[in-house]
Amino acid sequence: MKKLILIACSALFICSCEMTPKENEAQLKRMKTKEVVLQNFEFISSGDMDSFQNTISDDFKFILSGTLKWNDGRPLSRTYDSYDSFINEFLTPALATMPNGLIFNFDKIIADENGAALIWHGESEALYDTYNNKYVYIYEVNEEGLVSSITEYTDLLLSASSLLGQRENTNYKEP
Repeated sequence: MKKLILIACSALFICSCEMTPKENEAQLKRMKTKEVVLQNFEFISSGDMDSFQNTISDDFKFILSGTLKWNDGRPLSRTYDSYDSFINEFLTPALATMPNGLIFNFDKIIADENGAALIWHGESEALYDTYNNKYVYIYEVNEEGLVSSITEYTDLLLSASSLLGQRENTNYKEP
């Protein structure tokens, strides 16, 4: 990861001579955004939650898109309004459905000055079946260079069946 950042910074330096000051500033901000997002993803994927917490803002939000519910009917897909909510109400219970953990595999990042789309895939054996899912994380980065939100998009039907053992789509209604 550090080698990737060094190469990117070298390319930035070489190209910066041909840019206007405004373009150069935007490019620097884009590189900083990309760097903090990649660091954040590296920390969460390695389980280094102390370092992860250092890359997020005080008003951090994690949003799981969709309509997935826990087996007791509580919404799993929702906005988690703080680091503590994200850890205690989402991440810890979700990882409990994967006794051997989740392997995070980085695929691609697309960044601008204010955020990034990070594409990755995970591998795990879950409570009810193999759980090899694909994800898109949409990151927002604030003016201080900290992650203010992550929105997760993933295959929730796979999550429902493999992680939670749900056998039918609860939104289905007979015609």
